[in-house]
Amino acid sequence: MRDKRLRTTIFGEVLQELRLQQALTQDQLAERAGTERSHISGLERAEKGLALATIFSLPDALNIPAGELIGLVEQRLKAHRW
Repeated sequence: MRDKRLRTTIFGEVLQELRLQQALTQDQLAERAGTERSHISGLERAEKGLALATIFSLPDALNIPAGELIGLVEQRLKAHRW
């Protein structure tokens, strides 16, 4: 269970960093991703789980490949484990 929470937390951190790098508000990202601002907020705070559709809509909204988003999360997870 701890690993699941860690993955969710790191995903939220990476998502927020990418959003801020692109100078997007949560509202703007939500609109691009076809979701609500509260969903983006919940993801960034690790309060919401990820659905497969979200894993693909967020990278599209951020103009990055889905693999890049997942790769950033994986890199940070590896760093936490060591």
